[in-house]
Amino acid sequence: METNTLDLSDDFQRLTHFDNLGPHHPQNLTLSNQYGSLTSQYDTIPASVAALLEQANLYCRVRAFAQCHSTLRLIDPDFTCHPVVAYEKFLAYWAQWSLADSATVLEDALLFAQKSDAKTETYGIYTLLRIALGRAEVFTKGDFTKARDGMKEVRRWLREVPLDMYTDVQVACLGHYYILIMAANLVTDNFDHQSFEKIPKAPEDEGAQKLSRLRQVMQSQGRLRDARLVLSFELGFLPNENAKQEACKSLIAACADAGDKEPAWALEGTARSTLAQSLRRSGDAATATKEIELALDLLDKGPVRREQNKAHLMVTLDQMKATTYTDCRESYKAWNDLYDQDSVKVDSSVLSTVLEKITEAALEVLQGKPSAENKAIFWNWQRRYESLLQHLGDVNSLYMSRLYTVEVALKLFDEFGAIVRWHEEFEAQHPDFGLWTMKIAGKQSLAFLYVKFEQQDEVLKIFSEISAIMRQRDAFWIEASDDKEQYTPQNIGNLDPPVKTADANIERPAFVAENAREEWFSEWVGVGYIGLGREFKDYTVALGPQLPKGTDKYMSTLLRWLRNAIAEDEITNNDLEFILGIPAPGASAELIEIETKAERLTPEILYATLYGPDHDPTSSERWDSVFDVFQRWLIHHTKYNETKRHVLLGSLQAERLDQLVSTFRLTDIVRVAEKTLNLLPIFCEEAQQHFKGRTVNWRNVLCHAKRGILSEESPENSWNEQSAGFREILDMYNVSLQESRERGHLLNEAATLLFIAQHYHHGALLLRPAAVGAFFQNIDESNTVFNKSRESWKVLKGFAKVEKLLSAVQEQLRLTIAPLAASVIYNFPNEKERAGGLWNIVQVAKSNGLAWLMQTNGLEGSKRAEDPGRLDVDFEELPSLTPEDLNPISQDAGDSVCYVDWYSYKMPNPIVVTRTSSGSIKAVAAPMTWQEIDAVIDRFMSFEESELRTDNALRCLQKLNPLVAPLATTTEPGQTIVFCPIGNLHRLPLHALEINGEFLIERNPIVYCSSLTVLSVVFKGRKAAEQQRATLNDAINNKNNIHASLFGDPPSQPGKKALASLARKLHTAAQTGDAFTSANLSTALTDPALTLLHYHGHVTFQEGDPKDHGLELDDRRFTLRDVFDLPHRPLHTTGYHATLLGCSSGMSKTTVSNDVLGLVSAFLYAGASSTVSALWPFDDKDAAMYTRVFYEGFGDGGEAAVVVDLAKANQKAVLRIREKRPALYHWGVFVVNGWWMMRG
Repeated sequence: METNTLDLSDDFQRLTHFDNLGPHHPQNLTLSNQYGSLTSQYDTIPASVAALLEQANLYCRVRAFAQCHSTLRLIDPDFTCHPVVAYEKFLAYWAQWSLADSATVLEDALLFAQKSDAKTETYGIYTLLRIALGRAEVFTKGDFTKARDGMKEVRRWLREVPLDMYTDVQVACLGHYYILIMAANLVTDNFDHQSFEKIPKAPEDEGAQKLSRLRQVMQSQGRLRDARLVLSFELGFLPNENAKQEACKSLIAACADAGDKEPAWALEGTARSTLAQSLRRSGDAATATKEIELALDLLDKGPVRREQNKAHLMVTLDQMKATTYTDCRESYKAWNDLYDQDSVKVDSSVLSTVLEKITEAALEVLQGKPSAENKAIFWNWQRRYESLLQHLGDVNSLYMSRLYTVEVALKLFDEFGAIVRWHEEFEAQHPDFGLWTMKIAGKQSLAFLYVKFEQQDEVLKIFSEISAIMRQRDAFWIEASDDKEQYTPQNIGNLDPPVKTADANIERPAFVAENAREEWFSEWVGVGYIGLGREFKDYTVALGPQLPKGTDKYMSTLLRWLRNAIAEDEITNNDLEFILGIPAPGASAELIEIETKAERLTPEILYATLYGPDHDPTSSERWDSVFDVFQRWLIHHTKYNETKRHVLLGSLQAERLDQLVSTFRLTDIVRVAEKTLNLLPIFCEEAQQHFKGRTVNWRNVLCHAKRGILSEESPENSWNEQSAGFREILDMYNVSLQESRERGHLLNEAATLLFIAQHYHHGALLLRPAAVGAFFQNIDESNTVFNKSRESWKVLKGFAKVEKLLSAVQEQLRLTIAPLAASVIYNFPNEKERAGGLWNIVQVAKSNGLAWLMQTNGLEGSKRAEDPGRLDVDFEELPSLTPEDLNPISQDAGDSVCYVDWYSYKMPNPIVVTRTSSGSIKAVAAPMTWQEIDAVIDRFMSFEESELRTDNALRCLQKLNPLVAPLATTTEPGQTIVFCPIGNLHRLPLHALEINGEFLIERNPIVYCSSLTVLSVVFKGRKAAEQQRATLNDAINNKNNIHASLFGDPPSQPGKKALASLARKLHTAAQTGDAFTSANLSTALTDPALTLLHYHGHVTFQEGDPKDHGLELDDRRFTLRDVFDLPHRPLHTTGYHATLLGCSSGMSKTTVSNDVLGLVSAFLYAGASSTVSALWPFDDKDAAMYTRVFYEGFGDGGEAAVVVDLAKANQKAVLRIREKRPALYHWGVFVVNGWWMMRG
């Protein structure tokens, strides 16, 4: 849950500042049972208590809540939990929208009654308290359970009560009951309204007529308070505005006839305000204005001091809610002006509504102009609104605000990480949130996101969760025995909602219209952002028939409408024959044949009939004819909802375009893309809004096809920026670019910039100056915008942050940037420019994911500590690594370092890029192809342990010697070499390759790193930590900086002895036996003083799932995920060294974005600056020998400070093993990663 980040204390003080206020006696008040809600129960309380309740209720009616609560506190403490007193307190808090307080009052009263042995289980006032508490918990907990049970209890009680026998307690129960009926759509979409709308008992009436009849009975009995209460929920069930206006006028007339018998000024005033809202919605603004004036005049006559009477606020609120503003900025200003009124800020109910409306208006302004300024304005108001909701305990509104407002704002800037985060945090904080319909909508939102980034496991997980939620939802209403025969769930456990029998436009109840999404969208929410669901094809096998495929939903609707069209003769027989695929279109077929064909169709068969298989789509002639029929029918047909018709038509055509894209039928693609874009102007506004995010994609597809046709017909014009064909395509791309920027859609903007760069690519390869300039300008801008879209993943935590980011940066278009740039740079004639350019682009290519996160962790960690609940992010472009950034590393290592990168781009051979300490950069193509390299890698990785012990393994590996051949001239013996491999080269012992017949590990100390950016980050971490420790040690005159933690369960006696010897050397105790636990390891890894971690034990690596890569401790496996989930460490507490002596501890998986995922990368991410690991399962005797030799230079743990070159220590240990056991299996396994100099 997002916490408050603004200083709202003044607002909250205004809301709660009534502790020092005493009651102010109303003017001309005679206590004659006028204002209370349960006056029939006053005989159960002393007259003095009743008098105070009346006084408090009057203050509540005029919204003088400070005086109301001060008066309630004067009630004798013995009656504080009396049900009548508790209910009136509940209503006071409810009117103020202090939901948590309202629920607490009822809970205390019910608990007190149970302890007092009161007869709470019998029908009566405790029934009222229970259903009221149920209604409160819908908002405070998102839990409908008590509401459901209360509804059933009320139904049983009132099932046989005649209308003219209702008491005020029963009317109050009925009020909560019907409000909850309207709210049931939050829980389920198959609520049995008919079963629950059987009360009140009025056999001659149906639906809202029963409620109208009850109100009329109350009016005839002179019980206008109860009549006004009935009106408040009756309006939600009346069929149209005219009926609502008649109901209001009826109560107004009754109030006018009552004179002073009851508080007619309040009842008539609120009724007139309600009438004004309905009149305004009907377009009668003049009469509405008159009713508002009458309402204000009446409410101003309340018997309290004028400065205390704030009843006018609700009228003002009603008036503004019913006002239609022509411009969102006008709406924003109007609500902002209302917020500035002091009276608003002391009424939390009004304040919450005003903040909600300001936030909605600010969002509309942001959607119209997605700028940084408008974004800041929106989040300022959104945080205020959420802080107030949290203060009031309104969990339900908080969830709805996040789902239907915050997500829209976040998607404007592609801040997908924030969407994931708020869902995860809300679920963690509210695990029992049970408003199933809303919860399913939230899960579907996440599913769309995971589909976008092709996270199949997450999609399957979400669908499984949705299925479980649906089963809970469908069983919810039949848990109590009294309903089992009356209610049959319509779709238990089925992901697809039941087919509706009618699609015609109908007026929905007011409550539902304000709190639920449009009917057309809620039915198709599963396909709102993913077209017809082609992206879900990969998940069909795993989910089977429960897959909520978009295609099925659209096709189901289309099929249902077609069947109706057949029955009602809306489409000609010839058109229907053609649509349904009956042979010989136009032949004299019998109608029964068409009907039979239609009845036998399924959505899948209809889809195949219309589109054909993907590998052989329907011919253009047939599709055009079919679509023309659909267009004539769906554009002008009036029976069905207009938005649904237009969305269906557009989606059918969009699916055709998606299908053609994979066929490369360029002429057909151009025709369908143009036709799809031309449809939009004739669609209704809602449908245009639905498709607005896809128009850029459609236009870009059109451009791609036109480029393809141009290159085939006139190759020279496809790259000549002066040709008409080239300019036409460029102009269309620029329209897409402008549209993307106006809408703030970062991914569309980045993609379009990349497409423009591709448009110039051929000319850039020919080194045409204008083309080269335009190419790199668009490439750079595209990369910057892609990086902006990456920013929001920073708000996540731990492994979720890493996993989601790595999926996001693997987006295929992003991955083409570096290879595309490299292909042009490689053609530069100047060798120095070519090498420098390639070095730069390689660093960019290798720093998209983990490296970038490691760069931002320090900065973001401090920001999140200051503002932990913040969802939105500020973009800060981090500069790419430069050659000069390596100078401090080289200098600290003695200025004898060479950095080596291998990189793959759009050529068959890898390039080898080297940078020496002197600053010289070389780039050459390796004399072997990637095809040859991959064959060697596959062969080597297939070797079993026995084969690794033979010379075959070394001979196989050394087929890759050409990869290091350029190092013979760019490096010197004894120089430290830093290897930054790519792809599966990360998994090989490249130090076992040879230069001029000498093993590299003999010639040079070798260090590995996934990228030089990662090396720079871990270098800075260790230097900061060493400086911090040096300062502290100087203060206490201590020179020994090594603080070691040793963990081990070596499988051999030599290994156990080596661990024990190391513990003695470092003057520490190894964590073994019962101490060899995940808890102790977590403690060690979060210790800010840690400088050395040594692990010697079992490691598990599963080739197919590196997420389970982990250290096998005594109690459980400590996985890669656990390491990533460790709390973030400040920079000055990072920098420790981790030796991980376990089988395959150094194995990893390299993603397509060049990120390396394994234990080594996890430890470097979590605060280590260097590691030692193993590339395959080893002989433990080798690990024991490695331990003894590697740590020789670490001193004896005394006071003398030591400087350790880990690269040389590793070289020494490896060569010592090779002397004893020369097979590659024994010595090639151990590698050092990260910054290799350690001072301790």
